[in-house]
Amino acid sequence: MLKKQHIVVIVLFFAMMLKSLTSAAQEYKGAVGARFGYGIGLTGVYFFDNQNGHAIEMLLRYGYHGLILNKPGMHIQGLYEKHWMLGRSNFSAYLGAGPGIGFGKKNSASKQLYFALGISPIIGFDYTSQRLRIPLILSLDYKPTFHADFPVSNKGEKVGTDFSYYEIAFSVRIGIGRGR
Repeated sequence: MLKKQHIVVIVLFFAMMLKSLTSAAQEYKGAVGARFGYGIGLTGVYFFDNQNGHAIEMLLRYGYHGLILNKPGMHIQGLYEKHWMLGRSNFSAYLGAGPGIGFGKKNSASKQLYFALGISPIIGFDYTSQRLRIPLILSLDYKPTFHADFPVSNKGEKVGTDFSYYEIAFSVRIGIGRGR
């Protein structure tokens, strides 16, 4: 049965796909900053095709699933994103997906180490303050993740799976370089 969060994501996804949004150039070529949510870490976005809104986002977070609460370790993720300007406002929407890898423990008391492979879709909204000399980008996104957990040293333990449906995050970034 679909949960309320899943229905919201599905509706937003189809609304973005059905509405004819035009791509427009960003005022910056890339951006770096911090990401806050269940996982805290660093985020960076690079627009490799600025005119059409194609970007790559890299996330480096604490926790082997990227969760600070209960899974000590490190997690890195790369996401392809397609950005659309929403009218003539400073808001944009984006949609994408990408893989992630992590290394760590299931909890701080555990001695067992795990290697995690994950895949995530992402949907979000950006606000860019164009009036500042250096663009400030505020983002809110939803990024559920499916992980496969591989035990590193215990050969008798089976590969486990985990689905993180609660990954909502707020990011603050500073724009770098000229986009146009």
